Amino acid sequence: MKKLSVENFFQEAKIRLKLTPLTSESDMTQRYIVGVDINRMGMALTGWFKWFPFERVQILGKTERDYLYTLSSLQREKILKKIMSYSIPCIIFTHKMKPHPGLLRQAKEKKIPVFLTTIPTTKFVSEISTFLEEKFAPESTTHGTLLDVYGVGVLILGDSGIGKSECALDLVERGHRLVADDMVYIKRLSSQLLMGSCSEILKHHMEIRGLGIINIESLFGSGAVRDKKRVELVVQLEEWNNRREYDRLGLTQKYYNILDVSLPFLVIPVRPGRNLAVIIEVAAMNHRLIKLGYFTAQEFSDRVNKLLQNESMQKSKHRTKSHVLKAPV
Repeated sequence: MKKLSVENFFQEAKIRLKLTPLTSESDMTQRYIVGVDINRMGMALTGWFKWFPFERVQILGKTERDYLYTLSSLQREKILKKIMSYSIPCIIFTHKMKPHPGLLRQAKEKKIPVFLTTIPTTKFVSEISTFLEEKFAPESTTHGTLLDVYGVGVLILGDSGIGKSECALDLVERGHRLVADDMVYIKRLSSQLLMGSCSEILKHHMEIRGLGIINIESLFGSGAVRDKKRVELVVQLEEWNNRREYDRLGLTQKYYNILDVSLPFLVIPVRPGRNLAVIIEVAAMNHRLIKLGYFTAQEFSDRVNKLLQNESMQKSKHRTKSHVLKAPV
């Protein structure tokens, strides 16, 4: 089961979520977040623990904090002691509200990390949910190159040495943006959304055989790279095979499966003289047209069929007319 230590959570999210620790940072090392769900600690404060999801990050807003002050000292002490007996990963107070002294004291005794954020509760719940969904999203690694071509995330696949990086370099020179080369990290953020990125080590770098490792950002500027991009189209480069019949009309849409998400898939044969960068640019633009409801190949096929049908009708009328003229009086 995937889990995230509270220490790593704090280090990665402290700026984004505006977190300030109120307990010792050493308490974070032995606490783990095990899922994307969070819990507003409402029912537990009333003493109802039957369905208490203690394994989640616990959020306390103004309502929960103020409710604690309505309880008698004895009630409050009893409920807080019960809450702290669970293995809670951490507790976060929103609105920059100082926690009740009794809660903070008991959290320190049980070594449960407590944080403070300046973000209002509703917005914070949205922000932390998005962060945890990204951290716990299913992921995979693919050998290929990912680029932003006319706003479309194009994943280029192919055997080693087929020319993926050279094609990507040509596209960058034409004004498109590199996301990742060689190793592409892909996360499924929702049922149909795949986000691709690069490792920190390879970030903005590309390997060109005979030239070596180059830094795309240094050579072409910050506008030539981006950190992540939604993957929308997969292009497979392969050696031209004269024995294989390649798709010439594009009527049949093929798909490529990544993390149970089906993406439009194209196979582009490679041979000397083919401008792959231009072909991929057109593929990206055609993908955008299809998303807008304009399927060029189908429109062309319908037009041809209509012309053939009209010609057939004209020939049929001509035969009928000839037969009438030749008929005996």
